[in-house]
Amino acid sequence: MKKVTLLLIYLLLTSLSYGNTRLHPDKMYVKRLGDTIYIGTKFDEKSDLLICFRKCLNNNLMGFYQVGIAANTTDSPLTDVSRNPDKVINLAYSDNIGPISIEGNFCGANHCYKEDYTKKIKTATCDWFSFTADGKPLDNNRLIACNEVQINVVNTIYNPLLPTYGADGTTVISLDSVLCLEKVEYRVAGGSISVNTEHTYAQRDPVKVTTYYGMQSMAKGDEIYFPGGSTADFVKKQAGINNPKSTYPELSSWIQRDCAGSWYEACWMNPSYELGKRALITEDDNMAFTSGTKVYHRLINGQVAKEGTINKWSGCYTWFTPLIDNDRLLCYEMTYNGGNYLFIQTKKAVSTVVDLPAGYTNHVYSVWHTDKTQSATTHSGKAPIKLVSKGPGTTILKIEN
Repeated sequence: MKKVTLLLIYLLLTSLSYGNTRLHPDKMYVKRLGDTIYIGTKFDEKSDLLICFRKCLNNNLMGFYQVGIAANTTDSPLTDVSRNPDKVINLAYSDNIGPISIEGNFCGANHCYKEDYTKKIKTATCDWFSFTADGKPLDNNRLIACNEVQINVVNTIYNPLLPTYGADGTTVISLDSVLCLEKVEYRVAGGSISVNTEHTYAQRDPVKVTTYYGMQSMAKGDEIYFPGGSTADFVKKQAGINNPKSTYPELSSWIQRDCAGSWYEACWMNPSYELGKRALITEDDNMAFTSGTKVYHRLINGQVAKEGTINKWSGCYTWFTPLIDNDRLLCYEMTYNGGNYLFIQTKKAVSTVVDLPAGYTNHVYSVWHTDKTQSATTHSGKAPIKLVSKGPGTTILKIEN
């Protein structure tokens, strides 16, 4: 009887440990108020993560506007999801999902025609959007619990090379000639926002896409780390941190954090999917870089887009406190397109057993991605996870159950 009691106590403690250490729980609360939705989920033992989607930027496009943290020491997320966060960690006063530069003229996202923010001639419009929770439409002013929120958006981006002139024949009054149709699917779950984007070009004559960054970050981080890139560990975030493709061809993410280490943000571009393969940038281009207070992926440099050309990419933003962060490893969980993944990023050459929190040791894992520097093995799909790395890089394990 004593052994059975001890076993039950052990199982209960293991369950509680998992509930407290798992950083991306499934349960969320969501509420729609008109064209705005508010999402709340547990961030860690002391706080919730709050995410707001609404129309924003100079072109009034639907996207994630604000991400913040609010105090909550209970085991479940608070139901007041529209409350103001105690700390804003990402605010869209500039692009999150990047604009397109056509022969040096940016269009879409936050950009006005010719960067003239006095006239504010729009370069894109939001045609349609929908909000669903676990596959069902969200009713207005109703709080519900769910596992995933999906936001689907269709935008028209206009060709900046074909403006509409006024009666005088010289004054540009609007953009009306369609460049491309932009479709964006956001999937919010477990403290992460998966982004799946598609551009279908519709203009009659070919155009040159001089620049397309795709995924950008407005996070208010003080420090930044490019796994497998030009930073061996976290460094002070500043303009001009570059990662040339020729030197760091497998770079797929960056991580930002505040100076206290109270929150982290990872921005990961799927390197195996479409533009994430970086086939449309040159060897001299930066895979990812900092400019001002922002951080960018680079996906296109100099592509000729014809009518019917389709470009796609897929990636994920996630906010977390890490499972491991030391001088050798950074480890965290990400929810991406319906699956849960364990990211293990090495800061140097290592040969080690990854020391996961108790709640992660009984799960089944499969090796989903490894950089060329990495090799990971499990014990019949379970911990311990043995990781061997010849240098900095990324290993991703899928959490199968």
